[in-house]
Amino acid sequence: FGQHRSFISRPAPMHRRRFLNRLATTSVLPLAAPGLPHLKDDPQYSGDERRLSSDDRLARLREDLATATDDASYWRRVRQEFQLQPGLIHLNCGSLGATPRLVTDAVAAWAAEIEGNPPGKVFAWGDAEMDPVREKAASFLGAEADEIAITRNTTEGMNAVATGLDLRPGDQLLTTNHEHGGGMTCWQYLRKHRGVEIVYVELPERVNSKAEILNRIADKITPRTRACSFSHIDTITGTVMPIPEIAELVHARDILFVCDGAQAPGMVPVDLHALGVDAYACSGHKWMLAPKGTGLLYVRKESQDRIHPPFLYSGYAGYTASGGTRGVDRVLGQGLAIDFFNVIGRERIATRCRQLTAQLRAHLDGMDGIRQLTPDDSDLNAALFTYALERGTSGEIRKRMDVDYNIQIKSTQGTYAYCEEPGLNATNYNAVRFSTHIYNDEQDIDRAMEAFRAAI
Repeated sequence: FGQHRSFISRPAPMHRRRFLNRLATTSVLPLAAPGLPHLKDDPQYSGDERRLSSDDRLARLREDLATATDDASYWRRVRQEFQLQPGLIHLNCGSLGATPRLVTDAVAAWAAEIEGNPPGKVFAWGDAEMDPVREKAASFLGAEADEIAITRNTTEGMNAVATGLDLRPGDQLLTTNHEHGGGMTCWQYLRKHRGVEIVYVELPERVNSKAEILNRIADKITPRTRACSFSHIDTITGTVMPIPEIAELVHARDILFVCDGAQAPGMVPVDLHALGVDAYACSGHKWMLAPKGTGLLYVRKESQDRIHPPFLYSGYAGYTASGGTRGVDRVLGQGLAIDFFNVIGRERIATRCRQLTAQLRAHLDGMDGIRQLTPDDSDLNAALFTYALERGTSGEIRKRMDVDYNIQIKSTQGTYAYCEEPGLNATNYNAVRFSTHIYNDEQDIDRAMEAFRAAI
């Protein structure tokens, strides 16, 4: 227990105690809201074993939302589905999202049922239960079921794609200086073990236009460029990359387009066929609010003869000889999380996230000591915003927000993270990142920004 002291509340310094106490007295979500079920008496939230089924709970949520009298009561009802610690303000969905209670309850029940008869349940459920999840995911992402495979996270999907490409020594892979480790180490592996050359597009600290991105990519393409790998949404700055335009640019030169989609599905509506990518890896446990250790991999049907990882040798089904045994309970939970999303609606969720982010930005615009790294253009931003600090360090500020104010934000990485080539001029942006989701509300934003101003 002593090794996990971060779980123990630490006394706040005297000069912050009054502020912290004020946060605590206003942070607990009321058990009852006008016109909504009283959670304390609701069997779906009690310890009673007579729980409602997942379908019944989704139906109840749909009914409650349909009768909400205004936006405030609508989103208050949605927030009742989450189980964040009282007083915690979670503004780091870009690292990990919060899974709805109805999903975690179902996963626990499925896990218990599996352990009652492990072979009987895991192998019987196999394709019969996991393939419908692939179908839901395909519909959610604008793809066909035979283009979707179940993974554990974005990194696993990116690794599968990289090792499934027929790249040879001297072939070039085009990427950027802003990629996350989960989308970069797979290419470093090919560099080390297959002699593939990595060429970097240097993105600016703050992008001004789509044309700026496209021109920089075009300038780096050579006759030896065989594939490219770009994030859908830049994990450092929150820039939404112009994916369809990049796809058009590289496909005209017969270059395969691999996309790290960790930060997109669930934050913005995704239509993979419209994006035009050849492969797309994403996690369920970020913006899609699915159980931890869930993910999806898309490989466009027309590109499957050129992208063929060992993992998919036996096909895309939930259970195959090359894929092996899965955590069936979490996979089913991923499907239930998609159902939860669909009850509310992807567009409505994306709009809500942008509304909360706009409120956050209103606090930060003009604040001394910071500068915005995320583009202003609404086509190039969404619900993940990053600000560089002009004094102090991002790690220090992140820790103070956590320890002193019980608020989760992200200290971002710099450029060329996880890149091993000598001579790369890495830059530390000294930045913090905020990401909002539907378990946040306006009070969260106001309190968090008051704390952030105090912290810097």
